[in-house]
Amino acid sequence: MKTKNIFVLFALLVIIFSLAACAPTPKVSNFYMATDEQGANKTSTFAPTDAFNLFFDVSGIPNGTTFEARWYVLNIANRDPNTPFQIMDQNYSTGSTTLRFHLTNTGNWPIAQYRVDVYLSGNQVGQVQFSVSK
Repeated sequence: MKTKNIFVLFALLVIIFSLAACAPTPKVSNFYMATDEQGANKTSTFAPTDAFNLFFDVSGIPNGTTFEARWYVLNIANRDPNTPFQIMDQNYSTGSTTLRFHLTNTGNWPIAQYRVDVYLSGNQVGQVQFSVSK
């Protein structure tokens, strides 16, 4: 009887570990900036009047997972380059393969270097640097 219980326990453990191994590994890749909401006009240089559109590909992400974008300006006097000027959250919806963060300004963006860091559930998974010029 004990041998049968040990066998059943072993079989259950094998099934549990097999299911865990089959779970998709979260993947975030292919970060890029674009001037349009569809991501067709990829760029690393924006005009002062452009909106910033950050795109990236995802797979194996559980529904409801939180992504965060932290936006920084890197080289403006009297501004700490380590303090984000904007933080945005977005919850993942199953079925999406590309995510986008969209940032606009009511006036013109300052001529400067910028960076956006992307976090998945609190862990940094990507970074893009770009600039605004005339």
